[in-house]
Amino acid sequence: MNASTLRLSLLSVVLAAAAAPALAGNYAEGDPRPVAIMSTASSSAVAAETRAWARTAPTLGYPQGDSKPLTVQVTSRAAVEADTMRWVRAGLSTVQYSEAGADTARPSYRQAAQAYANAPGGQRDAQASQAPYRGKAQ
Repeated sequence: MNASTLRLSLLSVVLAAAAAPALAGNYAEGDPRPVAIMSTASSSAVAAETRAWARTAPTLGYPQGDSKPLTVQVTSRAAVEADTMRWVRAGLSTVQYSEAGADTARPSYRQAAQAYANAPGGQRDAQASQAPYRGKAQ
């Protein structure tokens, strides 16, 4: 019994030694550690290329976009709140959040949009709002 145990342990040591390189991984092909990449360009060449690019680079925004300045309308919180309350009172909130949604072909939506457009609080605000109104221009 002693001899068979010795043979078994010797065999396991030999097999473990044979399998060790397979368990260690192949560092020649897939070393997971990062390696520093050395640049072949000099710092003066990089600086010259950067200056050349900066001469043709766009100054603002996307180069393919419209270069006209964007106009932004600033509205106070009170004006936004008043417009929202007009929208709710006119019934557009009920129509918007109903099962049918904001369907402009439905009479209930057109009626609410008309009530919103005619509500006191300024016709300019009614026309600039997000509620579409397909009636006559005033």
